[in-house]
Amino acid sequence: HEVLETVCRLVAPVSPFMVDRIHRNLTGESVHIADWPMGVPGTLEGATADAWDDDAARATARLPPQDTKLEQTMALVRELAEAGRRIRIDGGRRQRLPCAQGWIVAGPDLSAFHDLLAEELNVEAIRVETDLDRFQRIELAPNFRALAPKARAEVNNVANAIRNAEDPEALLASINDGGADVLGVLVEPSDVEVKRVEREGFAAQTVNSESESDTVQVSLVLDMNDTPALLSKGMARDIVRRVQAKRKALDLDIEATVDLELWLSNAPPMNADDVQWVATETRAAACVVHDTEEAPAHAEHFEVDGASVHFIVS
Repeated sequence: HEVLETVCRLVAPVSPFMVDRIHRNLTGESVHIADWPMGVPGTLEGATADAWDDDAARATARLPPQDTKLEQTMALVRELAEAGRRIRIDGGRRQRLPCAQGWIVAGPDLSAFHDLLAEELNVEAIRVETDLDRFQRIELAPNFRALAPKARAEVNNVANAIRNAEDPEALLASINDGGADVLGVLVEPSDVEVKRVEREGFAAQTVNSESESDTVQVSLVLDMNDTPALLSKGMARDIVRRVQAKRKALDLDIEATVDLELWLSNAPPMNADDVQWVATETRAAACVVHDTEEAPAHAEHFEVDGASVHFIVS
């Protein structure tokens, strides 16, 4: 009785309904208003394993020490997950279309949580990168307040030359190394503003990681480039969601098998492995994909990223 009651209290946060029923049968009260088990009682008289006393246990037992480092690490993981969701939303990337890779730049070792973040953000793999410059490029903008007095009538031409420099990184290096000659004007560090923007195909967000000693900036970078394999996987996942919804609407038994026909228009070609995955996930005995034939009028229809998909579940 005592063991079962204690286990119910421990399991309640992750299995709230079943253990509440058991606890009510044992004690007549809900497990969710019961005290958290405090472990083996301490030295108070009468508080022994043979003569359990809840009051003595609460007075003398000790909870495990607080793991501040773990709490800070999990807070950072949650922030990075939220940052990744913002990246996808800002980039207009639909939820079921995976990204090929993601990178964590700087911060503590989060390798134990890479798989968790990859699953949460629909990324094929999360890796560590030490150089954020790999994903960024330099943009130079003229500082007209400083540039105008020295360039005078040529200020607009000089500004355009700075803004449209063929190699902005080389120009910036020259400017920082004593100044660069631009259309006969000596351009110095105070004459330009330096901006760092993501290279094409990458998107990033930066969050703060707080520890007991300092605050470190940690960046999450996602590869936003599409490949035929990623497009095929994304389409397969969208199809599965719609077919599963149709199965539910038809009130089919979970184990019931179906036949599935698909008609794809203006859609990326689907790999054979992804077609088989669709069949497995939807419990389809056969999954036939039509690329050219026109879909029947009674077929279900949805569109995603410009692709038109019709399907029939029978």
